Amino acid sequence: MSGLLSCALPSEHDPRQWSRRKRWMIALIIWNLIAPIDLAMTFYSGVQGQIQDEFGTSNTLATLGVGLYNLGGVFGVLIGGPLSELYGRRPVYVVCSICFVVFSLGSTLSPNVSTLLICRGLMGLLGSPIFSIYGGSVADLFTPEERGPVVALFTLVLQGAPTIGPVPSSFLGPIFPWRSLFGFITIWGGVLAAATILFIPETEPKKIRRKIAESEGIVVDIKEVKSSKVWSRALLAPITMLRYEPIMIWTTLYHSFVFGLLFLLLEAYPLIYDTHYSMSREQADLVFIAPFIGNVLGVLIYFGYYKPQYEARQRIIQLESAGKSEIEPEARLPGVLLASLLVPIGLFWLTFSARPDVHYIFPIVSGVPIGMGMTLLQLSLFNYYIDLYPTMSASTIAANSAVRGVVATVLPSVGLPLYTSLGIRNANVLLACISCIGFPTGVILYVFGRRLRAASRWAKQATDADSLPHRNIEAAAPLLARSPQTHYGGTSSSE
Repeated sequence: MSGLLSCALPSEHDPRQWSRRKRWMIALIIWNLIAPIDLAMTFYSGVQGQIQDEFGTSNTLATLGVGLYNLGGVFGVLIGGPLSELYGRRPVYVVCSICFVVFSLGSTLSPNVSTLLICRGLMGLLGSPIFSIYGGSVADLFTPEERGPVVALFTLVLQGAPTIGPVPSSFLGPIFPWRSLFGFITIWGGVLAAATILFIPETEPKKIRRKIAESEGIVVDIKEVKSSKVWSRALLAPITMLRYEPIMIWTTLYHSFVFGLLFLLLEAYPLIYDTHYSMSREQADLVFIAPFIGNVLGVLIYFGYYKPQYEARQRIIQLESAGKSEIEPEARLPGVLLASLLVPIGLFWLTFSARPDVHYIFPIVSGVPIGMGMTLLQLSLFNYYIDLYPTMSASTIAANSAVRGVVATVLPSVGLPLYTSLGIRNANVLLACISCIGFPTGVILYVFGRRLRAASRWAKQATDADSLPHRNIEAAAPLLARSPQTHYGGTSSSE
């Protein structure tokens, strides 16, 4: 017997119709699974001094523990989407969580620095695919109206975990050896891997429909692309976007710089606070509490102010046009503009307050606007991408994530030579001036956005409903509260 899969799932198999308690339990397990993988990215920095002393390595070599983790993540986020499309979400979660634990244990027991660095790179490579699919899981489980609190929680852990990462390891480093602290991450990951295996069901609609059909003895006749095409679309589409889309190029470069600041400051803060306030590396890493507070404030500002403002404006446009017009993508840019002001404010604040004659609390507080800018920029920019490229949003975000990963790989190794060669004040001024580029770029996009979109092959071209040939512009991507669909390489597979 053969047949096509139904577009609707039976209620008992539809993740959105499961009990609220079950859906939140699944979401919180995924949320907790992300936490150690994201935290491990910078947790290493707080015990880097111990690692250098034990293995007798240089600061530059030891810093690769952060850089290689990020480099592995560059490729991991690109393969996560295709993996979930081919095999479902549950297998990706299970395999990635187990591999993360295995290589985390390897880094804990490393007999030399080479083994440690290899294990760190593999932790990033095999753990990061989860970052590509969590948004799809949220979309599978919750309706657009329900997703606000869930998305806020995931945003906080994604940006906050690497920001706060150096703090617990720096605080506990003088008490416990680095292997014990890495062992804690391993045990944490192991508990969550077990919870994933036991309690995370499949939520991807196509995979569920295939299982239902197989259980009923139906030979499924689905016109799906072959695996090779799925992979080629997923891996080549982000490169295509970066090559041909000026909007994508400039916004990605700026966002990568802002994201990379976190990793550059991992090396800059110890130098700044040691030079001016005689703080140890462990004490200087505690300063990352300030950017983390900024991350929390950024999430609150976005979901407490910008998101309601956007939704209110959207309702007004729909009412005034009788549903014939839609809000334009540029309505997402006010958050980008505020973020592009907050980051340079924080950097200039750090530049002129980090002096021996100024109390150290003043330069520490400069991290708050920097952290706010980082979170606001990511939230606003990703939602701008989703509205701007309705059929290419997943590829766009994958390209952005990959470039950010490359920058985050390089900047930790650049930080110390930059500050040593230019001096602390001049290096801070240089970074602050570069960060100012974001505001005029945002203004240009806000003012001339429609004209720039007109020259694009993939960007949304009109807000008039009658002029849009395809009304289905939903996309499954991180931070989006819309219907669950999958878009890779400019194609979509909807429920």
